[in-house]
Amino acid sequence: MTASIRRNVLKLLIESGLQVTPEALEYILQLDTPIETVKSVIISDTDVNHPPVLSGPYVESLIEGQNSDTVPEEEVEVTAEEPVIAPSEKPLPLSEDDSEWSFRIEKNPNREQVGSEGTVDDFLALFRDRYNRIKRMYMSRIDTQNAVSPHIAKLRKDSAKQRKAMSREGMRTSRRTTQIVLGIVKKKSISQSRNVIIELEDAEESIICIVPATREGLKGQQLAEKANSLLLDEIVCISGFVDDNARIIADDVIFPNIPTAREVGRAKRDVYAAFISDIHCGSKEFLEDEFDQFIGWLNGRGVDEEDKVTVNQIRYLFIAGDMVDGISVYPSQRNDLVIESIYDQYALFASKLDKLPNHIKTFCIPGNHDANRQALPRPPISEEFAQPLYNLGNRVTLLGDPSQVIVEGVNVLLTHGDILDDLVTSIPGASYTEPAIPMKELLKKRHLAPMYGGKTELAPLHRDWMVIDTPPDVVHFGHAHHNAVDNYRGVQIINSGTFQSQTDFMRKQGIVPTPGIVTFLNLRTGAPEVRFFYDLST
Repeated sequence: MTASIRRNVLKLLIESGLQVTPEALEYILQLDTPIETVKSVIISDTDVNHPPVLSGPYVESLIEGQNSDTVPEEEVEVTAEEPVIAPSEKPLPLSEDDSEWSFRIEKNPNREQVGSEGTVDDFLALFRDRYNRIKRMYMSRIDTQNAVSPHIAKLRKDSAKQRKAMSREGMRTSRRTTQIVLGIVKKKSISQSRNVIIELEDAEESIICIVPATREGLKGQQLAEKANSLLLDEIVCISGFVDDNARIIADDVIFPNIPTAREVGRAKRDVYAAFISDIHCGSKEFLEDEFDQFIGWLNGRGVDEEDKVTVNQIRYLFIAGDMVDGISVYPSQRNDLVIESIYDQYALFASKLDKLPNHIKTFCIPGNHDANRQALPRPPISEEFAQPLYNLGNRVTLLGDPSQVIVEGVNVLLTHGDILDDLVTSIPGASYTEPAIPMKELLKKRHLAPMYGGKTELAPLHRDWMVIDTPPDVVHFGHAHHNAVDNYRGVQIINSGTFQSQTDFMRKQGIVPTPGIVTFLNLRTGAPEVRFFYDLST
């Protein structure tokens, strides 16, 4: 099954306001004609009130029963793969003049909190804070609450004199004692026999962990995939027995992960949020006409009758960085600019936001092209460069990267996504055209930028702002210039694409943008929708 068919199937479902679990998607893709089946069976039947998330059994019953007169009702079942969210209370209506916003800023690295002298002690404090924050996550879980340090694991190593236990057949046999070791990934390599070799450390000691390549079956495949996705400097638990040489022979890699049994935040009224990023005002490739069309659409211009309800219910706009193209971000960038003043770039962008309806609240974070430092976390863009944005008053709130905002009870995590530059070469299957893959991995790792010393710069602070302390309901990235909508354990994944066409620099980097695609999210149902303000066929 080609990746293009998978993308087309997802696009059809998303445009129809539907989501599917991984199980349901795999069932659809194994059909002889998946695209035609989605069109004829799932989308075309407007009389069927589909649940917001289509499970595997539901899709299977739909397709197998397509010639029958009735459609079976969806069974609400919570699984480890994908929690199904029960419908919320009856939505509260929005009146035409209802412009009230309900939000709370949970996380925002302001300028006073992100300064550092850059000493060795500062770097040590950063990694100790990361370790302790993620350790608390493991200690709160039943399966990892007894995890030990590398030093303790070595003391408990198995030996030739290990205890004997009686098997069910009454024979005396050796039983390996399973240990769960917690630490930070110091080194990772592949042996000649294809085993993954991990050196796991804490503040006192390190231990070698061997993930065998010879383990067969599904569990062996899953173990290999987990081991291959490990990144340097991430905090992880590895399960296995300690051999005579004080090495862990791994049988599992356990990530902090997003809990499956959690309450997903939902709004009590039908209200929408829009998600965009990477506008790049000032660039020759800035799609100004298409961006103006988007702003006009939010004002009700050119809106179809069926879209009027949605447009009237949009109350929030999230912008995940790169509002402007910046100055000298990459070599010869000035050749790609029509506005060479950073101040004028922000003035143009502010003039666009000023045309938004007054009832829409906008949240902006900086990206690597904005007037800010490169190291993460980034504070909000300062008034020195972006005074026109501050002049828009309470309609626009400028936040740092990363930030976390609770709107209408929905927890939204925003980051520009610089780390994608490192992950596309470190995570199997990751690419700029499939940004949801590395985004899922970061959710599993509960960290937005685990790797130190790569392309992504990290500031040596006494707090690691990149740790995902509280699982979000929505995670919003930019940077990839490629739109993506997915779901992982109840977390809505959004990469918002761009409003910039392909530059020569992007072409050299192998970045193929999907410009002019905007993702909208119903904050009550959690159902995403995408709108196209650019003809991708051109």
